[in-house]
Amino acid sequence: EQVLVLKSDPITFATDAIGQYAVIVNANDIATSGAKPRWLLTTLLFPCGTVGAEIWEAMTDLQEVCRKWGITLCGGHTEITDSVTRPVVIGMLAGTVSKRKLIDKRNIRTGDRILLTKAIAVEGTAIIAREFADRLERLGMPEADIRTCREFLSQISILKEAEIAARSEGVSAMHDITEGGAATALKELSHAGAHRIRVELDLIPVFPQTQTISRLMGIDPLGLIGSGSLLICCRENGVEPLSAKIREAGVAVTPIGEVLDPGKGVSAVKSGEPVPWPTFEVDEITRLFE
Repeated sequence: EQVLVLKSDPITFATDAIGQYAVIVNANDIATSGAKPRWLLTTLLFPCGTVGAEIWEAMTDLQEVCRKWGITLCGGHTEITDSVTRPVVIGMLAGTVSKRKLIDKRNIRTGDRILLTKAIAVEGTAIIAREFADRLERLGMPEADIRTCREFLSQISILKEAEIAARSEGVSAMHDITEGGAATALKELSHAGAHRIRVELDLIPVFPQTQTISRLMGIDPLGLIGSGSLLICCRENGVEPLSAKIREAGVAVTPIGEVLDPGKGVSAVKSGEPVPWPTFEVDEITRLFE
């Protein structure tokens, strides 16, 4: 028996490569349930003054990215409207998975280990480098480092590691990091799984370029939009085999915490001492657009 998994997500922070963000961000969410992303519908909203070439570029980008990941772009709607001040793409993606292979966050249990792939704030790093390159240069960031950060866009998919996890024994839940960053994603995971979570802050990986951008822009990477990083809950005896498979696929993975008793909330430890878990009312990147 097959289960239909549905997801809808808008792309509101990026204007460059917006089609790629729209496909990958929606596909990521489908993949965390163990499903294969299959069919995409999009609504494209452009501000007044947009020329045809810009619309064509976005639509071509959507088609190419869908083709790369085996997703069918079924259709949608395109409009120029004074209701937006920059391009917005809303995607609605459907996927399928066998009912017995559906991954449900309610299956997490006390003692499960929490793994994180790549590093936090990958997407936010790419967006800031693409949308605020001039500001970063004025603040002293070398042009070569900005170019490197722009290419983080190629790392925002979690489909590879999610597929590996979905086939592995002992995986109880997956959750991709999006708006609100790792801090918000771990809270969401705790609430969805109805278990408290403990995280070792010192273990959370952050790319050096992300640290530099965060320092220059005065933002916290824990609260920065982070597609490209996958949280995986796994039974303790499955951690090593799963980690080995993910690393063999060329993806970094790091244990960062564990699932505690039933309840809700995240507790943090830094340098062996308990510290408050940060809360972000909005994603840190929104402050840069004000």
